[in-house]
Amino acid sequence: MKIQLAILGLGQIGSSVGMALAKYKENIHRVGHDKSRKAVNFAKENDVVDKITLTLSNAVKDADIILLALPLQEIQPVLEHIALDLKEGALVIDTAPLKVPVLGWIEETLPQRANYVGFTPVIKAAYLEEWKYGPEVAHADLFENSLMGLVSGRKTTEKSINMAINFAQLLGATPYFSDAAEMDGLMSTTHLLPQLLAASLLKISLDSPGWREARKFAGKIYSQLTNSFGQDDLPGELASAVINNQENTIRLINDLIRSLIDIRDLTETSDQEKLDEIFTKLQQGRDLWLADRRENRWIETPKIDVSRPGILSQLLGFRGPKTTPEDK
Repeated sequence: MKIQLAILGLGQIGSSVGMALAKYKENIHRVGHDKSRKAVNFAKENDVVDKITLTLSNAVKDADIILLALPLQEIQPVLEHIALDLKEGALVIDTAPLKVPVLGWIEETLPQRANYVGFTPVIKAAYLEEWKYGPEVAHADLFENSLMGLVSGRKTTEKSINMAINFAQLLGATPYFSDAAEMDGLMSTTHLLPQLLAASLLKISLDSPGWREARKFAGKIYSQLTNSFGQDDLPGELASAVINNQENTIRLINDLIRSLIDIRDLTETSDQEKLDEIFTKLQQGRDLWLADRRENRWIETPKIDVSRPGILSQLLGFRGPKTTPEDK
């Protein structure tokens, strides 16, 4: 039996998934769809998918797994479009940064016969300093030695959950289960807040009377801090994330304001020693995080029971990581 996978969205995430599964093409048939001609051409030229379809309906009608590798603001309209085309028992997976709103849309839109598991991909540490976006920075090993956050729907079957676990493992990732609200809180700090900081910096800069001259001297640091706005879909996705995640957004903005006020107060009192101490501790904290991130060294990460392989692992002969005496 051959598994059919529909990849809707052939940007960095969707294309990387397709490339990672190329070695399983005898068992997994990859169907792709994207409205971008550039993304479609990349997929054709780089063995991302086995087939391209021009319509969403044709992409999903025979699919066992539907991967929504789409910006947050596109998830709901796409779900509404494909809902009636899903086959019995189909598994829908999304990679959007927020899960609470997606779960709501899933429950409103999907028929009872479909299942849902949300993915929160974490990219391989080796690619953290790739500043471009889109399919041209897709990699077959993009998810290797990293976590894959999993959030399941309330009515998702055990079979579909096992399939999602196997799917994440085929990509080289370690499944990490969380509930939707917790995952949104985590992503608000690590994904949403940096984008809000970039937006704030750009707004302050562009609204400044001196920007006409200052822009001539904006360099590497400015470019890196505002780099997230190099994504074509970022404005719409960020606006959607803020509106659909208001409580976390407001909390983080208030935390940011308090942090800046602390720095302002120390600046006003000319307390250079205290500022140096704070900035040094922050630098050390970043160094520690980056070292752990590169090694995927998260001792608190819960182990996933993969003693009973699901349909994907049975089909491909994939049993997950072997256990050692220390694991038991």
